[in-house]
Amino acid sequence: MRRQVEVHEVQGDHLPLSFIHPVIDGIGNEQDWDKAGRIEVGGARGTMHRSSAIQRLWYGVDHLNFYIRADFKVGVRPGIDCPQQLNLFWFYPDRTMNNSLIPLSGLPDQAPLNYRFHHQLEINLLTKSIWFQEAGEGDEWQPRISRAQVGVDKCLEVAVPWADLQIMPDWQVRLIAVLSEGDCYSSCMPEDTLIQIGMP
Repeated sequence: MRRQVEVHEVQGDHLPLSFIHPVIDGIGNEQDWDKAGRIEVGGARGTMHRSSAIQRLWYGVDHLNFYIRADFKVGVRPGIDCPQQLNLFWFYPDRTMNNSLIPLSGLPDQAPLNYRFHHQLEINLLTKSIWFQEAGEGDEWQPRISRAQVGVDKCLEVAVPWADLQIMPDWQVRLIAVLSEGDCYSSCMPEDTLIQIGMP
């Protein structure tokens, strides 16, 4: 009896294998992302993930940028069949700096959503516009300039320059992605942990 072997598709989560240099056009070229880390979101793990409009997250780095890609479930039109904003929140463990709570209403009081973060990048999936903020004193968020690139088409692709985040080589970074409709929380990815990245 012969068994079928799937060689091309590696299932499940995995960490980045090496630097990536994707073109940010919203197409999600597989060769651009084949060395990226991957987190299965929608339906892959059962239970609460079934409602997520996003099926998979990819992430990686090179010397200039941090990259993240969100693959939408089949048939989901970004910003139309799902919440309009994707927010990225970063903090830097073991670093002394201002951190603020996620500025969204309806947020569950559970980790990691009740953590404090240092940077926020809000991406509007319909207009492809961005809004970048940094934590100030007293839980305030301050607008900052960002040269992040965004591509939305078959998927969402984002490149955030390390220079925008103003962090140093070898710093550790923790990240969560949150879908929201206006200022109202919808869902987060990953659901119960944070994406861990090291700045090269």
